[in-house]
Amino acid sequence: MLLRTVLMLSALCAPSRADESGGVPPSMPNAVEGTFRKILPTVVKLYGAAGGSVHGYGTGVLISADGLIVTVDSVLLDGLNIRVVLADGRQFRAEVVRRDPSRELALLRIDANKLPFLAPESSESLLPGDGVVILGNSFKGAEGSEPVSIMYGVLAARTTLELRRGTQPLDYAGQLLVIDAIASNPGMAGGPMCDASGRWVGLIGPLAEAAETNTRVNYAIPAEKIEEFLGLRATASAPAVAATPTTPGAKPFTGIRLFKLGYLKKAAFVDRVAPDSPGAAAGVKTDDLIVAMDDRRVSSVEDFERIASEFRPGQIVRVTLKRGGQVMNVEMTVGEAPR
Repeated sequence: MLLRTVLMLSALCAPSRADESGGVPPSMPNAVEGTFRKILPTVVKLYGAAGGSVHGYGTGVLISADGLIVTVDSVLLDGLNIRVVLADGRQFRAEVVRRDPSRELALLRIDANKLPFLAPESSESLLPGDGVVILGNSFKGAEGSEPVSIMYGVLAARTTLELRRGTQPLDYAGQLLVIDAIASNPGMAGGPMCDASGRWVGLIGPLAEAAETNTRVNYAIPAEKIEEFLGLRATASAPAVAATPTTPGAKPFTGIRLFKLGYLKKAAFVDRVAPDSPGAAAGVKTDDLIVAMDDRRVSSVEDFERIASEFRPGQIVRVTLKRGGQVMNVEMTVGEAPR
């Protein structure tokens, strides 16, 4: 009886073979493999700093032929040497162009050309129960030209969750794509999640827990967030702008300087605004209290400097400020820092 059961299972699991009357040839790839082969050349392996729950390696996606890469914002990017390994095994050193903790995303650049790349596409048509394909360097299984890992699962829910990492709450706000695959393995963060047709609809998020249940969440950041980050989709506070700085490597400039001495040092009070600067053009004045920028709360000088450093030249930012007893919003077009 046991032998018969084993033989039956073997027959059920055996690959299909074409007979003389036709049928499926044994070499014909399934839909998941087809998606994998389509996306694989655009997926890169990342190596950098390690710390805490971050293992020092991860995944990214090429988004332009000239070497722009989207990945997740993490400790991995804090090191002096970020190494990128392409699907064909070539290695490059990367620079961080921009980071956005509110979306958990980062933009990198390598000095390369004529690369395969992906463009994010709306995830709005993806419904709970739909199949998804996930690629990533799980457990650092790919060091060189070896292909990254592939997972197949389904979208479990599209929802909002309060996330934390360790004891620290995350700034991320908005919907998440919760999936039933174990996508929180080390190295998977930053890998693309695609639908069954190969459309790039999400990016696997960094390790996080749901604050309410203290359980690890397997999730992807929706493609809409990636489009906002790249300036391909207008947000509630700013229209879409160019994805890259006006001048390669240019740093953002607001012309706003805050008090750093005395009793005002903890709050984001404006000390002075440089003439003919983006802040001056927006109408920011001395003694204004900066409350928020692009709906991200500013409660200290450090908050202001951190958030302002993540903007890009040309980006239109909504600044919420308090002047006397009045709260107002102004729009500021970020400039380029002098070199």
